[in-house]
Amino acid sequence: MKKPLLTILFLTLSLLVLGGASAADDEKQFLLSEKTYKALNQAQELMEKENYQQAKQQLDSLLSTVEKGSYEQAVVLQTLGFLYSSLEQYKKATETFQQALDLNALPEDVTQTLRYNLAQLLIADEQYKKGIPLMESWLAAEKKPDNTVYVLLASAYYRVNNFSKAADRIQIAIKNDKAPQEDWYRLLLSSYLSLKHYKSAISVLELLITRYPDKKMYWDQLAALYMQENKEFTSLAVRMLAKRLDLTQPKTLVNLADMYRYLRVPYKAGQLLEQGMKQNVIPSNFENLNKLADSWLAARENQRAVDTLKVMLPMDSSGDTQLKLGQIYISMEQWGNAIDTLSSALKLLKGKKLGQTYAMLGTAYYHQDNFEQAKAQFLKAASFEAQKKQAAQWLQHINSLLEKNDEPVA
Repeated sequence: MKKPLLTILFLTLSLLVLGGASAADDEKQFLLSEKTYKALNQAQELMEKENYQQAKQQLDSLLSTVEKGSYEQAVVLQTLGFLYSSLEQYKKATETFQQALDLNALPEDVTQTLRYNLAQLLIADEQYKKGIPLMESWLAAEKKPDNTVYVLLASAYYRVNNFSKAADRIQIAIKNDKAPQEDWYRLLLSSYLSLKHYKSAISVLELLITRYPDKKMYWDQLAALYMQENKEFTSLAVRMLAKRLDLTQPKTLVNLADMYRYLRVPYKAGQLLEQGMKQNVIPSNFENLNKLADSWLAARENQRAVDTLKVMLPMDSSGDTQLKLGQIYISMEQWGNAIDTLSSALKLLKGKKLGQTYAMLGTAYYHQDNFEQAKAQFLKAASFEAQKKQAAQWLQHINSLLEKNDEPVA
């Protein structure tokens, strides 16, 4: 058994034995007689000195004197289970811990802790069919389980070829942790590959690449999976990209995102860039953010494009970002936001882009039924050659509406 587990078991036992004399659960008292308490204390001292044989003799003798089915018997069995664990006699340890549990004589919180420790011991001893359901039972009753439990369960499920459960449990661990370990992603990847869920496996590999771009094996696996999905050109492009570029450079991942957009899978480009920036592998500079916004636009993820462009606004003094953001607001029919953004853009834009901005402002005002302002914007747009014809049509329509509004009511 690994040392950390022995430490956990020992600390738990110490608390049980030393604190058992005053513990209470509902109206039932959990008390140790003075004789039992002293004997257990002496056994623990012997175990601390690694005098296990003498400690075992004392515990065996004590076990024969305590009342069967009692709280005292459960505590003695639990202490004996720890002794077996220290001797690496794991089968005897699990059997003894199970006997302590089966007595149903321990306080509920102690029972829960013992259940957890026994489940750990069973899984560590590769008794997965017993350990997994016991750990799941513990997990169901635990309000704030440690994240390592999900990792342990995922590994155990993988060992018994329950890849679906393994993927589910390791996904929870990854989600709960601010800095998930590489091995967790590899376990998730292996689970998906075993399930032949190749699209999900590709997503995991793309995430691994953003975290560990210098590890060529992930690029090779990604290329192989694209080939498995009959995307030969994409597979070749990934291989060539990994071969020709320095994988330690952020530009490699940006180029991969560019390739995804070229291959008309902009959503993947957006995911890759976003993940890379979150992991600080790809710089969150104006150029890369602009690529991210373009990827979300191409993928018709308008709100995500809006969120990205808002981050870019303080970085741009040309007005182009405001113009692009205003265009998206127009497409989303968010007329008020469009007017605010495009009005701000007018203060920065120059040349032909002003005509485009006036025309969009006119459209936004029109849809807010502000025909006077719409007319004023289209009149300005009409002075630009590119918008002249469009503006004239709008003005004709708006003038007819204004004339109708001016007609006296019969």
